[in-house]
Amino acid sequence: WAEDLVYTSSSGGRFGKSEIMDNLAGPPAEDESQPVYSSENVNIRVLGDIAVVTFRLVATDPAGDTDTEFFNTGVFERRDGQWKAFTWQATRIPEADGE
Repeated sequence: WAEDLVYTSSSGGRFGKSEIMDNLAGPPAEDESQPVYSSENVNIRVLGDIAVVTFRLVATDPAGDTDTEFFNTGVFERRDGQWKAFTWQATRIPEADGE
């Protein structure tokens, strides 16, 4: 993450790198179930020192019977030889009718 990151969450919240890093509190407690994340349809477009990444993020609950899906878009810039995300957008994909 770039220091000047603007992250827009699927719930509409907007924050930066420090808030993301503050939420990385370490591994969950043994009795705390966490979703398993995977990605689908990853597309990367490199335009010089800018790259745009789009993908579908799938969060599967630990029991494996429910998925929550999100469209994600990240814009990266190569800064001092490192790729840094400076803009990120996550959008929750609504469940299909009848699910």
